Amino acid sequence: MKTTSTRSTKSATISNSRWLSYATAGVASAFAAANSAEGTIHYSGPINRIFKECQAANFRLDRPGDFIRLRHSSFLVCSSSFNGNAFFNVAGIAGASIAGFYNDCRRVSASNLERGQLISSRPFVPAQTFRSASLAGYCPGQFLGGIGFIGFKFNNGSGDQYGWVRIQVKPGIDHNYNFKLLDYAYGDVGDTIGAGQRSGHDVPELESLGGLALGAIGLLAWRKSRSQAAQCE
Repeated sequence: MKTTSTRSTKSATISNSRWLSYATAGVASAFAAANSAEGTIHYSGPINRIFKECQAANFRLDRPGDFIRLRHSSFLVCSSSFNGNAFFNVAGIAGASIAGFYNDCRRVSASNLERGQLISSRPFVPAQTFRSASLAGYCPGQFLGGIGFIGFKFNNGSGDQYGWVRIQVKPGIDHNYNFKLLDYAYGDVGDTIGAGQRSGHDVPELESLGGLALGAIGLLAWRKSRSQAAQCE
């Protein structure tokens, strides 16, 4: 007499809710790891300070002696109209530089960066105490209208710290180049920061990292379900 042994098969299928919890935990871990790697980013918050008619102002960075400076200047042309210039500078206790280049007048111009560009990867020119970098109106500058980002680095003795400044320049036929400081941010020593980045979470790469975490878990679930389906065929 042939006996047939039966065995109970327990489904190993994991519920969607459990997979969702695993996915959430995976993404949270990825974000936490990325945030810890990014360190601290110091964001100014909205400023919206307008510069025109020879106005200037300093904005403090990490310590006294570390600051950024924005300045507008005007001069009379042909005794009938004023031309304006926009300038930027940065100071650090142990040194500072501007993401920029030497223009045709053999002076420094700040590069107009795109949002998200890594500040530390840009070419830098040493900041000068008595000469600011041109933004607009002088040989000739890259900030001739609209919103743009300035990159900088400074050192207060502990190491290089990178940051960005966002300004909005008023275009127009008057060539006054009035502009507005919208906001700025900088990181601690060893941090990486992209133009426009305001926090460790505010990074495009994090979105991809979260997607990869979810995608890996989803792929594992799909493979597991396919394997179980094959066993039941």
